[in-house]
Amino acid sequence: MPTSKRAPESVLMSDPDIILSLAGIAKSFGEKAALSHVDLDVRRGEVHVICGENGAGKSTLMNILAGIHQPNAGSIVLNGKTVTIADPIAASRLGIGMVHQHFTLVPSMTVAENLFLGRQPRRLGIFSDRRQMADRARELIARYNFHLDPEAPVRTLSVGQRQRVEILKALAFDADLLILDEPTAVLTPPEVDELIGVVDGLRARGRTILFITHKLREVKAVSDRVTVIRRGRSISTRNTADVTEADIARDMVGREVFLVGRKSSAQRSFGAPVLTLDNVSMTNHSGRRLLDRVSLEVRAGEVLGIAGVDGNGQTELAEAIAGLMPVQAGKIRFGDRDLTEADLRERQQAGLGFVPEDRLDRGLSVTMSVAENVAATNYKRAGLLSGGLIDRHKLDGFAGDKIREFDVRGAQPSTQAGWLSGGNMQKLVIARELERDPSLLLICQPTRGLDIGASEFVHARILQAADRGRAVLLISSELSEIFALSDRIGVMYSGRMMRVLDRAEADEETVGYLMNGGSKEAA
Repeated sequence: MPTSKRAPESVLMSDPDIILSLAGIAKSFGEKAALSHVDLDVRRGEVHVICGENGAGKSTLMNILAGIHQPNAGSIVLNGKTVTIADPIAASRLGIGMVHQHFTLVPSMTVAENLFLGRQPRRLGIFSDRRQMADRARELIARYNFHLDPEAPVRTLSVGQRQRVEILKALAFDADLLILDEPTAVLTPPEVDELIGVVDGLRARGRTILFITHKLREVKAVSDRVTVIRRGRSISTRNTADVTEADIARDMVGREVFLVGRKSSAQRSFGAPVLTLDNVSMTNHSGRRLLDRVSLEVRAGEVLGIAGVDGNGQTELAEAIAGLMPVQAGKIRFGDRDLTEADLRERQQAGLGFVPEDRLDRGLSVTMSVAENVAATNYKRAGLLSGGLIDRHKLDGFAGDKIREFDVRGAQPSTQAGWLSGGNMQKLVIARELERDPSLLLICQPTRGLDIGASEFVHARILQAADRGRAVLLISSELSEIFALSDRIGVMYSGRMMRVLDRAEADEETVGYLMNGGSKEAA
């Protein structure tokens, strides 16, 4: 494909309702083919979802449209003209705007300054015109009903508000085609609902939106049509109203997907408590209470799910149990052992397996190899030592087995962990912790960033651990995951455990009420 920065001017005969048409798009990075053949037609004014498993090529395709990558083959027709999108500036000039999964805002700057960064209106041709920026930002905010303060520093905004700023950045320069790359990956459930409302509003104003996701509920909730990509090829494009979640999952994975769920615990007997928290409280350096007299127990063979809107103490609860943050009051016991003051290593030796929500900061070392990461706590258990030294042959064999078992795509034992996609990093952490067969598995946001096939696999492994008599404490912001896997459900709000419900008596209305601070008595 030509790489000239000047787009060809030839106008093709095409359907006037089609704003974008891709034919035979292919892209390789070295010997690895990220895309082998993708065809796509996008209609003007629709929300078109692109979905597929991790590594299917979704983000690569969108980066081609945004001018970040150049295709090795294929053609792009935009508004009836064959175009070459040489770089992001060219994409912007063609009316294509992209909101990336990881935000590109400057936290210390205001909303208005971020909206016009690099393209500030000027006074006397020299000075940034802050008043004009604020006025133009205010007009944009009002037009799209985004409820933002143009003078607010971005660092003071919630994640959902920051995402709206990113969307406005694209709209500020007349983007007709807006690409949202995994836009709900970092949002809480209420923020997801708000984003869907934003997307509906943009569609009503005639904007065309490409929405990248692997979450089936979102596909059905937001889109007019859906295209599935599998292993670098477009598989199907259908009207969303005509397909079920099962149809989409089948296209994504290439087989029937059976999402596992916890069978009724009415006939199931559990063992003794493996983990007990007794009135545990935690404060930060400024004295704000992060955990407020939390009590719970997790029994052998049980899955206890913790629900709650992100930011209500779930992270602190996990880190208190893992020994990563000190508690100021209360007791933490593993079986009969008081481990309130123990560090992470002592708790691991006592039987803790820990999958943290932040895989980059807490879960693995991005500069170490896949083999080194998956073996980090398993050298003795997996027999990887010889005469006190690491047996490289055994290490590589062990890592290769885990790569295949957990389908860690794009990985070899020697691959640096930081080169993997987020979902494949998550698989790596889960593989390491499950290999240890811990008596207590503390697993946080286990399928965040995972596609439907990988989620099916991880859910099955969690339930297998419980069926072997292991205690599982599951923390997730996905209510569907909590309901599918849990024997009991605890609900957190503002650092407190509002209530622990048997799964049989829990419903989404009751749990949702407690998540928003509803009283125990009223619930």
